[in-house]
Amino acid sequence: MNLVPSLISTIVRSKITSKNRVTIPKTVRDFLEVGPSDAIEWQIEANSRVTIAAKKQDLWDIVAEQEKKFGNVNTKEIDWGEDIESEGLD
Repeated sequence: MNLVPSLISTIVRSKITSKNRVTIPKTVRDFLEVGPSDAIEWQIEANSRVTIAAKKQDLWDIVAEQEKKFGNVNTKEIDWGEDIESEGLD
C-alpha cells in the first residue's frame, strides 16, 4: 500500500512539541505502513542525516515481550495450593 512512488522525492514537515515529541505525518505512516504499537528505527548518519524505517515485529520480538511479561519454561510456577479433584464434573 505504498502511496508514495519510490522515484518521487517528497518533503513532509512536522514540528517538535514543548515536550520534545514529534507526530509522524500521515503520509510517512502510510508510506512505511505503520500504525499504533509499531516501531520505527532511526538511523543517524555521519553526514547529519537521519533516516527512519519501519521495524515490523517478528515472531521472536513477540516471544521476547511475552517472556518478559509471563516468564519462560524455566520460570518457577506459582503454588496455587492443593489440586481439587474433578469427580462428578463429567
